[in-house]
Parts: sequence; structure tokens; C-alpha cells
Amino acid sequence: MKTPEQCSDLQDIRCGIDTLDEQIIQALGQRLAYVKAAAQFKPTEQSIAAPERVSAMLPLRHQWAEQAGLDPLFVVPLFAQIIHWNIAQQVRHWRARHGLEQGAQHE
Repeated sequence: MKTPEQCSDLQDIRCGIDTLDEQIIQALGQRLAYVKAAAQFKPTEQSIAAPERVSAMLPLRHQWAEQAGLDPLFVVPLFAQIIHWNIAQQVRHWRARHGLEQGAQHE
């Protein structure tokens, strides 16, 4: 993959974007694997959400966005969506590990 400065035409640009998009998707899959692995350390379904962890994560993503020259008003909601989707996936994974039905609530 060429750097943006090395690109000589639109095809080079599109190739770079497609390559990065594929890497982002692979990274999201790897992130989800970590999220699912965390389920083994969660004693109850209610412990999965960990709002204090989410509260600590978003300001750090805000800082990282600023350091990368990106707009935190875009990055922070994006990560909030990623985090909330991952929490839902972890709940599904936790329930499956504990033999619970998808719709069942465990107290």
C-alpha cells in the first residue's frame, strides 16, 4: 500500500482506503474477541456493562482523537457505539457460556 503522498491516481487512493477499511474491520473483530474473553471474568450478567469502565474509556478516546488530529465529536460517539455493541455481544456470549436463553434475564 502506498502512502497518501505516494499515490499517483485515484485507484491508488481507493486501494489505500480499502486496505485501511479491511484493517479496521479486522481490528474490530480482534477487539470483539477480547470483549468475549472478558466474559469469563464476569461473575454475573449485570457485571458486564461496567459503566465506570465506559466512563473512563470515552475521555481517553477523546484525548487520542485530539492527538491524532481527528474531531472528538466524531470519534467519541463512534466509540460509544462500538462499546455498546460490544457489551451486547458480550452479554450474548456470557449467556451462551452459562446455558441461558438469549431472551432470559439472569439475576
